[in-house]
Amino acid sequence: AVTISRSAFPNRLEHEEVLNRFSALVRGFKPEAVDNGEGGMTYQPEVSRLLSDLLPTPTNADGSPGKAPFVAGKTRTYFRAGSLEHLENERVKAFGLYATAIQAQVRGYQSRSTYANWRISSIKVQARFRSHAARRRYNKVRLACITLQCWTRQHEARAEMKKRRENYRATIIQTHWRIVVAMASLKRSREASIKIQAQMRGAIQRPVYRKELTEAIEEAKLENQLKSLQRKLEEAEAKRIDAEKKAAEAAAESAKEKEVVVYRDRPQEAAAPAAPEPTKSAEEETKIVEAPASLPGQLTEQQQILMDESGKMLEYLRKEVFKLRGQNSQLRADFDLLKENNQRLMDANASAGASFAALNQHAKQLNKTNTKLMSELEKYKKAVHKLNLDKVETKEELQMKNASYVAEVQSRLQYQNTMNGIINLVQERCRDVRLVEDVLALYDDCEAKAGVDGEMVDHHTVSPQHNLPPTPDSTANKGAAGMFKSFFGGGY
Repeated sequence: AVTISRSAFPNRLEHEEVLNRFSALVRGFKPEAVDNGEGGMTYQPEVSRLLSDLLPTPTNADGSPGKAPFVAGKTRTYFRAGSLEHLENERVKAFGLYATAIQAQVRGYQSRSTYANWRISSIKVQARFRSHAARRRYNKVRLACITLQCWTRQHEARAEMKKRRENYRATIIQTHWRIVVAMASLKRSREASIKIQAQMRGAIQRPVYRKELTEAIEEAKLENQLKSLQRKLEEAEAKRIDAEKKAAEAAAESAKEKEVVVYRDRPQEAAAPAAPEPTKSAEEETKIVEAPASLPGQLTEQQQILMDESGKMLEYLRKEVFKLRGQNSQLRADFDLLKENNQRLMDANASAGASFAALNQHAKQLNKTNTKLMSELEKYKKAVHKLNLDKVETKEELQMKNASYVAEVQSRLQYQNTMNGIINLVQERCRDVRLVEDVLALYDDCEAKAGVDGEMVDHHTVSPQHNLPPTPDSTANKGAAGMFKSFFGGGY
């Protein structure tokens, strides 16, 4: 079986090795592992897809498909005789094409770099010859622009000054007008507050007044009742006194008519003061006029009943009066307390109103200050933005000048190397000693002139606004630039 397998498929490779070696032959081919269903990954489908494109199945003479040039197993790929050699030849050809393309790119890059260097050198030489004239024109235009800008800014400053003066006067007028409006509004608000306070105080005092009026009316009624009772008592007392006088007069008249009067049904208490002495007999008693007993007794009893009722009424009225006076005193004390609390609340309200007015004024002042600060902040932001723009422009200009300075230094180095090569070549190949000495003398003169010209070039190249320090390359290669300028016509 091994012999048969070797004879049919003499070559075999792992799937990963097949993909690594021959995937570059198909453009855009990207192998991906596939799950084999057993918890592992396999590349069999990708290998079959790749080799199907590279090794198509041949067809027989009768048109039927022939034997496949490869067979993809689970882990290896088996190749028939000549199939692997064909793939290796195709791989070598493809690598040859890739190498040719890479070499073409590299050679093209080298040629383009050389051409670009020569082109840049020639452009820089031309630029240096043109820069002097352009710089002179630029200085003239710059001076004219500065003069024009100065005049324009002066005109704008005058217009701004005029505008600010007008705004200041308008602000003063607006301030006075707003003061008048605010004072009028304050006056109206004050009058309205006084009216509201009057209405509120009236609403608070009216119930108190009604209550005191009711109490006064009740006290007046009680006093009127007491006066009427006193008047009735006085009338009853007067009637009693008149009745007693009449009874005394009647008794005196009766005594004149009769010498001895025997009182019938006289009470023991009434007879006690008038009883005769125990030693005296009935005949020796004082002659007393017999008076009618019915009228004086009846008047005295009625008067006594009226006096008792009047005393009880007076006692009740006195108690009621004392009670009402106590209630009145308590109510007056409560009224005084309420009045004091009301005064305190009014004072607190007035102080709160003053505090509110002060806080409102402070809030307005803070609002004005905040508005002013916001406007100043906007101005500062604009100034900072303008400074940032100027900084960016200055930085870009500095970078451009630095780049031109570096390019000039490189050109000077290149010129110096070229001149050194020319001098060395003249010394080696020239047989005329006098010519060599003249060339060396010219070289020395160029070096001497190059020192002065290099300082002038550095002075014009570096802007005084940036104050860039000279680099070692620039100080070391001043002679090369002067030499080149002297060699090609004495400068520009």
